[in-house]
Amino acid sequence: MAYMIGLLQTDGSHEGSIEAKGRVSLELAIRDERILARIAEILPCYSSIKYRTRTTNFAENHQTATLWFFDKEVRRSIASLGVSVGPKSGIIQPPGEPFAEPDYLRGLLDGDGSVGFTCKGEPFISFVTSSAAAAEFFCWIVKRVCGVTRTARRNKRDGVFNVMVKNIAAAQLAAWVWYSPGVISIDRKRAAATKVAAWAPAAEKAGRYGVTRRAWTAHDDEIILTHEQTMAAEILGRTMSSVSVRKCRLRQMKLRMGTTGVSNSE
Repeated sequence: MAYMIGLLQTDGSHEGSIEAKGRVSLELAIRDERILARIAEILPCYSSIKYRTRTTNFAENHQTATLWFFDKEVRRSIASLGVSVGPKSGIIQPPGEPFAEPDYLRGLLDGDGSVGFTCKGEPFISFVTSSAAAAEFFCWIVKRVCGVTRTARRNKRDGVFNVMVKNIAAAQLAAWVWYSPGVISIDRKRAAATKVAAWAPAAEKAGRYGVTRRAWTAHDDEIILTHEQTMAAEILGRTMSSVSVRKCRLRQMKLRMGTTGVSNSE
């Protein structure tokens, strides 16, 4: 639900009235339609997905898929969590009650974020928004998870916030936001985030990023696979992000090997 709120705040539209008739729609490029079916499974009401082809500034035959639902009680519920009726891009903010922060941020990033590598091969995550509250939330998470400070400032050209982290901070944030291979997310962004989370500077450049390499042992891997993530990080004296990245790599190695045996060569 936290993920859905974040995605609806960025790419969704809530029209009408929560006291009368209205609708919520979420339109995405056809390549991302699979996530709409996942969201439809979450919704406690009837919904439908429709398709259309139209001309845009970027393509003559732009194909999209749109999820629709009309249920008043569901719309009222998500409105209370921040998916308000009418224009909302400048006023979105985190829900006012406890929520799953990685999942909510992943929804925001799937809607208005970018994750990948620069032309120089540097991993990055960026978030563009016209909401001061959303920009400040992103900066707060970056500080808490990555230990680096980012300041939300509107740019002079169009008045929006464009906040970015790169290199080690990007890898740490990707591991925290996309914390499991099975999390609900747009497929192409989850694939890019997995690569970013697995990034590490080359040995000869590690000092530049303040990284001191500690080899993973078979004992370390056993701790990671048999303990909850927070407990594993505490036992091993490592960060949550490093444990998350290692756990992801162990799963990938297991899938490649087709066996329960795990190598600690990485």
